[in-house]
Amino acid sequence: MNTPASAPAAADGRRAWELAARACYQEIGVPFPERVGWASSPLAGAFAAPIAACLATGHRNKRVLDSVYRAVDDTAGEPMGAAVRATVQAVAGGVSDPVHGAAATALHTEMAAAVRRASKGSAGTAPGDRHPALATALAVLGEVAAAVTSEAVDAAVGGVRQDTIRGEIRRLWGAHLRGNRSDDWLGLVGSCHPDTTPPQGAPPFEGWWWWPFRDFVVFCQGPVELRLEQAGDDEHAPHRPHRADGPAALWSDGFALYFWHGTPVPRAVIDDSLTADEILREPNAEIRRCAIERRGWDRFVAEAGLEQIGPAVPDPGNPGQILTLHHVPDGVYTTPVRVLLCTNGTVERDGVRRRFGLTVPTHCDDPIEAAAWTYGLSAAQYATAQRRS
Repeated sequence: MNTPASAPAAADGRRAWELAARACYQEIGVPFPERVGWASSPLAGAFAAPIAACLATGHRNKRVLDSVYRAVDDTAGEPMGAAVRATVQAVAGGVSDPVHGAAATALHTEMAAAVRRASKGSAGTAPGDRHPALATALAVLGEVAAAVTSEAVDAAVGGVRQDTIRGEIRRLWGAHLRGNRSDDWLGLVGSCHPDTTPPQGAPPFEGWWWWPFRDFVVFCQGPVELRLEQAGDDEHAPHRPHRADGPAALWSDGFALYFWHGTPVPRAVIDDSLTADEILREPNAEIRRCAIERRGWDRFVAEAGLEQIGPAVPDPGNPGQILTLHHVPDGVYTTPVRVLLCTNGTVERDGVRRRFGLTVPTHCDDPIEAAAWTYGLSAAQYATAQRRS
């Protein structure tokens, strides 16, 4: 499932997000700010909102600001740095009479309650409720985006240097700015949407997080591309992020999240650029598993030099093909396993029979026994099995 961004839908969505924010500002008796900015990704907003808050409260040391921007460029890349600068300029570039003190950050604790109050009277539903099959995928995307963004912010401003803007970004991040994306908030946005059923092919949400301040507000755009797959054959089965040849979620500034069948992974897994040794040394068991699946067991067995258990034997259930059984080093999976290499019973569209691997228990001591186990048969029964497809 590929959901590219739709310009008309995105425009309607932005209006809905701004209307929802106005309702929240009204709840706490604060005028809606004139300066409204749209960050191009969660990471751009996570940097831009605190920087703009610092500028709005009078912190205008150019040397310090330049050091922060350089840190963003160095850790997140120059395109992301440019996106951060653009958002800061949109909401704080024209400030000539900054408000000193805590005014720029005073709204965050008040807004959570305001969102709940404003959403009670709304008839809107969150995107996950409007699209039940997508609810799990959206929740996973939010959690992973928060984790990746947190790591990036810490990498840029979490060092020992204690200058003003770096410290303010750390403080504001610690105040859970990334948390302004609750179900109540998204439901309120839904009540402001002109059409709760987006056009065919439009993404299920047009925004992501938001950062409300007294003098300005920053919203975050949703991804311009989202790749999902259905986790099961049932038509009501939930969707999960997945893409084998690139990011499953991509924002306009290049911020990207990578998933393998719903599991968040580093880009190197999807790019298939890890060596077999790097895969074996990966401390996270789920990432190891995904990296091996992405590589393919047939290639991984050869590249990692996995010990073969017993001789290669003809496959009784797939005449003309060969079975081999291999030892899998301890720690690759959380439970000790062996891997059986076998061949598809049918030819692919490109005319090739694919080799693939199946994990089997360590009590399987030869390929025939291992193949039989995958079908719930004894070795003797599998030896007389019909050709599989």
